[in-house]
Amino acid sequence: MIPIEIEPQNFLAYRNPGPLRFEGIQIACLAGPNGAGKSSLLDAITWALWGKARSNSPDELIHQIHDAGISGSSQDMRVSFTFRQGGQTYRVIRQRKTGKRGSSVLEFQIYNDSKSAWQPLSEATMRVTQKKIDELIRLDYETFINSALLVQGRADEFTMKTPAQRKQVLSNILALSRWDGYEERTKEKIRQVRGELQRLDGRIEEIDRELALEETYHNELEIVEQRAKEIGKNLEEAEKVWSNLQGTRAELVSLQRGIDDATRRITSLEREIEEAEQERKLLTPRSNREGIQASLDQVQKSLRVLEPSEKELEGVKKRIAEIAEKTAHLKGINAALGPETEPLKVRVEVLGDSHDPSCPTCGQPLTEEHRKEVIEELQKEIDQRRVSYRENRDQIDDLDVEIKQLMEEEKDLQKACSARPELEKEQTELVVMLSHVEEVEKQLGGLAKRIDRWGTEVDEEQMSRSKLEHEVELAESRLQASTLTQSDVDALRAEKRLADERVGGARQKVNALQSYKEQRGILSQERDEQSRELGAFEDLREAFGKGGVPAMIIETVVPELERSANDLLHRLTDGRMNIRIETQREIKSGEVREALDIIIADELGSRPYELYSGGEAFRINFAIRIALSKLLARRAGSELRSLFIDEGFGTQDARGREHLVAAINTIQDDFDLIIVITHIDELKDAFPTRIEVEKTPSGSQYRLT
Repeated sequence: MIPIEIEPQNFLAYRNPGPLRFEGIQIACLAGPNGAGKSSLLDAITWALWGKARSNSPDELIHQIHDAGISGSSQDMRVSFTFRQGGQTYRVIRQRKTGKRGSSVLEFQIYNDSKSAWQPLSEATMRVTQKKIDELIRLDYETFINSALLVQGRADEFTMKTPAQRKQVLSNILALSRWDGYEERTKEKIRQVRGELQRLDGRIEEIDRELALEETYHNELEIVEQRAKEIGKNLEEAEKVWSNLQGTRAELVSLQRGIDDATRRITSLEREIEEAEQERKLLTPRSNREGIQASLDQVQKSLRVLEPSEKELEGVKKRIAEIAEKTAHLKGINAALGPETEPLKVRVEVLGDSHDPSCPTCGQPLTEEHRKEVIEELQKEIDQRRVSYRENRDQIDDLDVEIKQLMEEEKDLQKACSARPELEKEQTELVVMLSHVEEVEKQLGGLAKRIDRWGTEVDEEQMSRSKLEHEVELAESRLQASTLTQSDVDALRAEKRLADERVGGARQKVNALQSYKEQRGILSQERDEQSRELGAFEDLREAFGKGGVPAMIIETVVPELERSANDLLHRLTDGRMNIRIETQREIKSGEVREALDIIIADELGSRPYELYSGGEAFRINFAIRIALSKLLARRAGSELRSLFIDEGFGTQDARGREHLVAAINTIQDDFDLIIVITHIDELKDAFPTRIEVEKTPSGSQYRLT
């Protein structure tokens, strides 16, 4: 991880100073008065990458406002950090917003050179995004501040840790955590193999228990086979009896069906005989020729008796018609006499009332005498017409009386003659019957034969039915004599099925023994293989554990770390001091345990770290930390070729400072970027590049000089 640019906003001493670029810088001095915000830039880097800084609370990192007498804090802060890793350029942007709904945002981006644009790499959550950043730079916060960053006031961070903690830091620098993963995966494999061994042992134990019962299984098979044979024999006999009973029941049903059929045939024949008897009863009178002829003669005689009455009826009808015609004629005459008489009466009245010499009706001259004559003639004619009307009316009345009498007579005659249609019909029927007497005689003969035949058939069917009924009685006797029921047969079948199942189960157990023997051989071989595999994984677990390959790596690296630290410490102390790192320690029990103890010595001999002065302690810590940083810079995959030294020069005298500057210049080829933070003016010109930080009312600012 090689820093390219840092841009804080509302972060600690900074409000919006703009970006600070590190490209083209190998060694630079970050200078400025105390409190200006020099160390805040390093906090900005660690907060952007890991969300951690010297303060435990992120809200304490937000810039405090002190403008125009107004105090307070900004509502949010933001840090953008750009760096290079593995030939790619990345950017991390971390933001924090305060208030009741305070929240944090983390963005991770990569620069696409072909598109000249940033592309997002962020995941759905900050936690997953942070994990992605850690996996990329292969470095965590604790390892960073214990190696590449000498934080102000915490230069002894590594030295003051316990041996176990120092060993953990060194493990992190060497990326030995992957061996933890190897060890954990090996442990998981061991758990799986042990589980498989446990399963195999359990299965082999089950098989051994089954094989120990081989004799028992054979005896059980013999017993259940014998029992199944006995039950099978009983079932066979019962099914034979039951089959006979079922045959008898079927026979009984067939016999009953035969009885029903015979009964239906008898009933049908009896009905045929009855209908034939009825027909014979009807045909018998029609076969009596003498009787039919006598009846015909009587009917013909009755018809002859009707002839006089019929002739008289015709005369009465004719007379009634004549009278009706005459009556109608007289009524017509009378109907005409009235209208014809009225004009005559009018003329009489006119002539009687008029004295005109001319006739008022015809206009001819008329004398008084002649008038009287005319009136008399007209009156005679009127009287004559009246007489005719009365005579006609009297004659009509007489005719009405006569026609009533004739109609009564006609009614009596019609009643007397009404028997003719029936007599004629009877005559026709008798004539036809007489002509068919021979045919009827033949029909009667056929009917007699059929009746006799049907009677014979009825007798035969009745005998057959009686025989069937007797057979039914015998079948029912056989059924009643048997005590075997369907339930008995079903019970025997169920018992046989259960016995067969027991035989099958026992035979399956016996047959399974050979399979168990084969399985046991296979399982034993598999168990041997699993045991060998478990031994191999146990060896791997020991190799991957802290006392294995990681310990060997540390044992290999510690001499290099010790040598690198002593080379630098000798230059810083003119060869007076040296460091010895021991990876093992003997405890009171005499047992040797893993450790990472730092033994410091000078011309006076070895003594505890706490007994050295502040300047001496800083040089010791500086040498160790630079050695750790060089080790981290060379670690494969980390690419952390950057070193940040925050203060520490204040504890040194002039000569000590010269030694520190010289040491820093000596190691510059081991790093791509070295940033030294100091507020001592005489050191500002000791480095080729200077980043000046100054405090202003609008927040701290920085510039390159």
